Amino acid sequence: MNKFEIEILSPQGTLFKGLLSSATFPTASGIITVLPGHINLVTKLINGEIIINNSEGTKKFSVASGFIEIENNHVNVIAEFATQSDETNKQKIEDAINLAKTMKEKRKEFVDMYVIESELKKSVVELKSGLGIKRKKI
Repeated sequence: MNKFEIEILSPQGTLFKGLLSSATFPTASGIITVLPGHINLVTKLINGEIIINNSEGTKKFSVASGFIEIENNHVNVIAEFATQSDETNKQKIEDAINLAKTMKEKRKEFVDMYVIESELKKSVVELKSGLGIKRKKI
């Protein structure tokens, strides 16, 4: 078999499900490429970009931490946050950064700091997804 199954999941839902010929992942141990017949593996996913190749071409997904499970020619990706890189909208990113700034300013009013950190993390991942935008200090 020259293909394997993959499913990319995040709290936002299923981002991608299908058959692939290869996939590249950013892991805590470095960048790995998965091909059909890869050994079984569970590893930590770090912030970066997943690159997948299928019959339709190459797709890129920006991700923020999570886990990858490879078992019997099936790959499950569970990410804290994931978005398809080529669908990322600059205005949406700026809105998320502004929302995070506003929430940060209101932190004394019982705003959950984990929500702020999550919004900031998502914005940074989207910014790094190949838009050529330099990271702003918040």
